[in-house]
Amino acid sequence: AFTLTYRTQLYELWNKAMADIDLPHSENVNLIGVLQDPVAIRQWRIDGLPADELSTENGIIISKARRWPLMIDPETQANKWIKQQHHGDGLATIKLSDKDFLRTLENSIRFGKPVLLENVQEEL
Repeated sequence: AFTLTYRTQLYELWNKAMADIDLPHSENVNLIGVLQDPVAIRQWRIDGLPADELSTENGIIISKARRWPLMIDPETQANKWIKQQHHGDGLATIKLSDKDFLRTLENSIRFGKPVLLENVQEEL
């Protein structure tokens, strides 16, 4: 898992590696410092994303990803954030047990609408 402790260790490793090869860089480079968009992060806070560093990094990763994210979210914070962030985009929220699951998924893909698949177990 990419916990805050693990990410901090990665940042330290990367900063040391850049210093070892004399690569010019800012002090204490991290994901937030490099990829943040303050306006977007402020909107995320309004939409309900927690203000801690790990949540901000996760938000950046999700917003920059080219593929869909898998979010393990026992406290449903990310779920609420995604729903609030995409409420005006035609977000379809589905579960595998929904009787119209396949139709909703197909229509969302066809029309380019976001889909939130909830309560996914270990196997699909």
